[in-house]
Amino acid sequence: MGRVVVAEADPATLGFSSAPSDRYVYSNYFVPVQLTFGDGETPVLPFYVKQALIEATRYGGLSRDRLPHLLKELGLSEVWKANGMDAAEDALPGTDSGMAYREPPARRQTVLGDQEAEFVAGLLQSDVGIAFLDRTRIRPVGFALGEHVYALALAPGEEAVLEQRTYTKRELTLEEQNETEQQTDIELTSALTTELQEGFERQKSLTDTWGLNASHTGQYTSPTGVWGTFNASHTIGYTRSVTAASQETSRRAVKDSQSATSKVAARYRTQHKTDFKLVSETGMESTSKRTVRNPNRVTPITLHYFKVLQRLELAHERYGARVCWAPTVKDPALAFARKITDGRQRIRENALTALPPMPVKPERPAPGAPAAVETRTIYSPVVTLDKWGFTGDMSADYDIDIAFDSGWEWDGDIETIRQNLNLITRRPPSGIAARVVGVPLVTDADGRPALRVRVHVGAASWLGGPGADVQLAAMFRRTPSVVNQNADDAAYNALVAGYLTDLKEWQDRRDEALADAETAGDEFEARLRAGFSPVNEMVSQIVDTHFPASVRDEAWEIDFWHRVFDWERASFVTYPGWWSGGDARAPERDPDDFLNASWAKLYLPVRAGMELAALRWIFGKAVATRLSGEVERILADFVGELAAFRTDHLGTADEMPELTTECQEVPEKVYCLAKWSELMPTDGTHLEVVQGATTAADAVTSQEITDAEALRAALLDGEVQTNRLRTKAYDQFTEPADVDIHLGAAPGAPTA
Repeated sequence: MGRVVVAEADPATLGFSSAPSDRYVYSNYFVPVQLTFGDGETPVLPFYVKQALIEATRYGGLSRDRLPHLLKELGLSEVWKANGMDAAEDALPGTDSGMAYREPPARRQTVLGDQEAEFVAGLLQSDVGIAFLDRTRIRPVGFALGEHVYALALAPGEEAVLEQRTYTKRELTLEEQNETEQQTDIELTSALTTELQEGFERQKSLTDTWGLNASHTGQYTSPTGVWGTFNASHTIGYTRSVTAASQETSRRAVKDSQSATSKVAARYRTQHKTDFKLVSETGMESTSKRTVRNPNRVTPITLHYFKVLQRLELAHERYGARVCWAPTVKDPALAFARKITDGRQRIRENALTALPPMPVKPERPAPGAPAAVETRTIYSPVVTLDKWGFTGDMSADYDIDIAFDSGWEWDGDIETIRQNLNLITRRPPSGIAARVVGVPLVTDADGRPALRVRVHVGAASWLGGPGADVQLAAMFRRTPSVVNQNADDAAYNALVAGYLTDLKEWQDRRDEALADAETAGDEFEARLRAGFSPVNEMVSQIVDTHFPASVRDEAWEIDFWHRVFDWERASFVTYPGWWSGGDARAPERDPDDFLNASWAKLYLPVRAGMELAALRWIFGKAVATRLSGEVERILADFVGELAAFRTDHLGTADEMPELTTECQEVPEKVYCLAKWSELMPTDGTHLEVVQGATTAADAVTSQEITDAEALRAALLDGEVQTNRLRTKAYDQFTEPADVDIHLGAAPGAPTA
């Protein structure tokens, strides 16, 4: 006997209902926070600010005796004592204390007088702040009628064929796209709601980076990615309260987002057009055409077409608040540019090294004894270096000539020139260096032959630092004169002919090797640029500057830094190159492109729950130990205030859901700052039919219509009476019978 199995199905699972189709545009807002001691005015200084302040007094850029007066002028008399600067000064020797080296600043003199107080005030500004993680939710909620598009009047019985063509103007924001980007672009252009998201993201990117990144030259900018860029434009210099920072950024975020969506929606509505074309009917109807007919005989109608707009509800939400470290880097692309220069030079040098030795011209000895080759070392004049940057740094090339007399020639040994390259300066060797670039060439200088050598000099920043000179030397040899040369010496002529042939072959191989090296250098630079990430470059410089090798030489330390900082969310903003002066590295790019930027600020968020560990490192350079009791209390109070803000606005102190039951449904907890709505165009149109107030009927037509209506009324009344009589006769039947029913005159009755 079979077993019956009944499968129960919930009808609710078989039904369909509309669900929100949300899209998000992410943005972040940063506000500096000033952590102070108990008096509410004295700031807690990070370790690298302490080092910069000590070096400013140690190297003479800032008077140690005058510093207390400057701090008092700024209302910060207790900064030195409260931050334990005396102990920090003793721990900072003249060479290295594990802290990053900073060049001492120069005395700041202007037409206004001494500006040292301004320098100290700028040095004490906070790099630590709160990063508020925001997003704008875009939700389609319905439709609305838009502007009037077209009106068509139809006479009674008239037919018209309408051809509707709808198009939307779309802008392409990238000149070069790979296959994935092209596929994504096709997908995004399929729906106008996503168009708003795409345009909104671009508008937000332009707003967050101050409108300086609207370039079409393939520049290196901070990637928007999944989480968006950081916006630090606000009306306050810093705050001491998480709540005040939230209020400030809330107003700014809502204003920026609403302005951006209004601009994008208005632009899309303006660019979206709907055209109607009236054509004559030829007897063949195309599927793309629509036939409209007026069914009335005498009354005209008017067809009014309206655009159908989609209504979008936008909500600006705050879904996170993080401690954020925002250090700055001067000339952020310097290391990357040096990689390209050094790589090209290394390729050229390797190509020249692989060549065989240069052929030596044969010399005819004097009769009876071979002629000796005379050698001589000739020095160049001392050249004063004058291509210094604004901050006392340098990265420049100098062409230095070594003049020599006729009858002498360079022996071709570059290594001799490198060994005799001398820098004359009072700067430390770690702060300045020089090297020979390329291959020297023989030229003419002031009517004398000269060997021109190109030297590249690089120097670290040192405001008001000492200057430098450079001198070099090369080895030359005299071509011995041939005494009593015999013109018929066939052996010597053969040697000279062979030498000339070998020299030509060597020169051809050298030129070919240099051309191949140039091509290889271009390929090398292209590979570097293709894999270049400005964020990674910034992070590597921050690591080199603020994370000494002693704190990143163990695996647990690297794991610790990755758990403390949210490197995936790191972003940056660049400042245009005109602030530093000089020529741009990439003139074809924008001034604020990463390669041309004068300064850059990196925004490095701290992971939720790791705030105290990050603050201990930033302020005290401590990984496993605690700081002083008062500083530890200040940091703990700040972290507690942030946790309380998260609990009130985001549900939990660490932005993580609390799971208390099995298979618990986790609601999304965000803090909504504001809501507004926008209208976006669609490809649809709405038709309204308006009947004419007058008719086109004459007297005869009107009488025909009246007679037709009377006849139709009489026929309907007759049918009603007939049905009524049939019903009455049916009620009189009591048994089956044959009944003849005559409607009208009785049989045999006389007719009138």
